[in-house]
Amino acid sequence: MRKFLLAFLLTALLPLNTFAIFRIIEKIEDVRIKRVEVSPFDDNVIYVGARNALFISRDKGATFRKVYVFTDEELTHLFADQRLVDILYIATTRRFYRINKDTVERLYSAPEETVILSSAKYNENIYIGTSDGVYVANENVLKWRKVSGFDARVQIYFIEPGQKKMYLATSRGVYILYENDTLERVYVLRDKETSGEEESGISANVIKVDIFNKDKVWLGTSRGVIFSNDAGRTWEKLYIGGIDNLNVYSIAQTALEKDTLYISGPKGFFRADVANKRSVQIFEGLSSCEIFWSVFSGVGEIYVATAQGLFMNEYFTPSAPVASVETILAGEPPIAEIQQAALRYNEVHPDKIRKWRNALKFRGLFPTFSLDYDKTVSVYQSATVDRAYVGPRDWGASFSWNIGDLVWNTYEDDIDTRSRLNTQLRLDILDEINRVYFERLRIKREIVRSSLSEEEVFQKSLRLQELTAIIDGYTGGYFSKKQELANEKK
Repeated sequence: MRKFLLAFLLTALLPLNTFAIFRIIEKIEDVRIKRVEVSPFDDNVIYVGARNALFISRDKGATFRKVYVFTDEELTHLFADQRLVDILYIATTRRFYRINKDTVERLYSAPEETVILSSAKYNENIYIGTSDGVYVANENVLKWRKVSGFDARVQIYFIEPGQKKMYLATSRGVYILYENDTLERVYVLRDKETSGEEESGISANVIKVDIFNKDKVWLGTSRGVIFSNDAGRTWEKLYIGGIDNLNVYSIAQTALEKDTLYISGPKGFFRADVANKRSVQIFEGLSSCEIFWSVFSGVGEIYVATAQGLFMNEYFTPSAPVASVETILAGEPPIAEIQQAALRYNEVHPDKIRKWRNALKFRGLFPTFSLDYDKTVSVYQSATVDRAYVGPRDWGASFSWNIGDLVWNTYEDDIDTRSRLNTQLRLDILDEINRVYFERLRIKREIVRSSLSEEEVFQKSLRLQELTAIIDGYTGGYFSKKQELANEKK
């Protein structure tokens, strides 16, 4: 047990493949972050899309300003213009916008019963992917036309610009849309590699052209990653343990690291070493396993959009020395001890049910006992006279046994029901205790970093006290008492 806990702590606290711990960017009022984009011209400018609002930071996340709120629509995609500074494009379920600093301009509105799912820009053309095909227009004229050649109601989940063509990840596989509006279907989603039938349960979620090799294309699906080395002519499955059948929401790369993919999805954030066929999940500091999007800045900082906020990691940038495990654990009660204290304080310890079951085994040996105090009534009968006599008050006692209770006791049903409820509550408490305990250790480690500003130290210290109060609430103050005793012994 001690070896397991030590291994868990090492995993939770030490960097993984030189990764520092993710930290949350706390200046955004919305929690559910759908998209994040870093300006291609300035790493300090960050665009953040929440469910129905857009935020912009121009100081690398130190402060954020809410730029726009979407009414009766939800954000689906955003991207920055690669040629023009401060131009951002926003796709929502109903409309498509262009934002130039503080000016918001609506460029497109979807027809009735049509949902906008994706968008992209190539040269001066803007492409809108919807639940009913692709619409395209020149950004200067904005005369929209629907691209022909699709089957009825093809959903366009993602559009990726390539060399004189657009790659489309759709509900029917992968299409290539050429500059002359010629459409070609190059990949069909199949159940198996050898199957000739289309797969109805798999979807193509995202498609990305490799930043090192423009002929290589990555396709993220609901069952792993598929890739092409010849610009979409042929395709094959990427087999790497851990991500083989992962539901992929986004694929990110950095120019500072070749042959490496960063994959996001509902199961977490993964780093895939394509050359060596290895993958590892990165979770230190992330409070949510549902990762909607990830992006790198020019210097290698990772920004991750999650269901619990925006997180960042200064992966390739220099950081302060890492505190040792012994320093972080100094004065901290072991997690196993805190778990036991929480279970006993909340009366959900397994010993409670065990005692009930042991007591029930002996219940059948004990009789049902009744005691009464009343007058005695006697009746005299003869051929000619019937008389009743009332005697003095007297005590009476009776005992009875139910032999069947020795084999099966009806109270066992009650214990089984309470045991199930007790177990569920116990698991919920343990999950919360584990999450708060190890988050507290991570915050404690971040505080000792010399690179933090005074304001950041204050905010993290406040969060540390909040986590301590949560653990004390679950343990009846046991956590703080143990810390005080440990400090007194020093």
